[in-house]
Amino acid sequence: MTVKYKEIADRLEQDIQTGKFDDTKKLPTEDVLMKKFEVSRNTIRKAINQLVNRGYIYQVQGSGMFLREQPVTDYINLGSLRGLTKDLAGKEIETKILAIQVIEADEEKAKKLRCTKGTKLYYVKRLRIVDKEPFSIEISYFNKDIVPYLNEEIASHSIYSYLINDLKLNISFADKVINCEKIKEETAKLLQVHPNDPALIIENTVCLANGTIFELSKSIFHYQKAKILNRINFQ
Repeated sequence: MTVKYKEIADRLEQDIQTGKFDDTKKLPTEDVLMKKFEVSRNTIRKAINQLVNRGYIYQVQGSGMFLREQPVTDYINLGSLRGLTKDLAGKEIETKILAIQVIEADEEKAKKLRCTKGTKLYYVKRLRIVDKEPFSIEISYFNKDIVPYLNEEIASHSIYSYLINDLKLNISFADKVINCEKIKEETAKLLQVHPNDPALIIENTVCLANGTIFELSKSIFHYQKAKILNRINFQ
């Protein structure tokens, strides 16, 4: 079931994107938001923290919650777990399915997913195309005990929207490892670069709110097109 503060954050994010707060350049007060959504102050503050982490607002003590001027839709947001469709909301995104099948976890993947060897996994490999040009290759493994069904139709769109809205998974946190490596001929062909060109690699281990790992993924980005954003609050 979707957590209430995340629902509120998503609704406020949509309001920000559609320009609802453009005149004031700030959000309503906590009290106004509490009344509007009929929730506690703690829930509103958690929703506000979500928007801060997504890069939409900043808080000034005693003055309110202000919209950030810098656009946040042209970057891969390290603070986001919502996928490329949300990170690049202003772009035209297409998805080409390269592979989707059920496999059994080998010893290495079972260890990383904290499941038993032989556990059924969905293996999904996709080419993501942004504004008509190859942008990244995504390779994902989903524990089938938690994600019981995937098909090409779902994988051709936003898998995370399906996980959150249809399966009602409470996705909470992830470990991200970033590195660069030279890519091989097959990958280079898909990204339309040269073999041994560099690529930005982000590996994710993604967990539910109860700590259960449900996904391992590796994204290989076109080195000339991917930009990374990490919004940091000094506290």
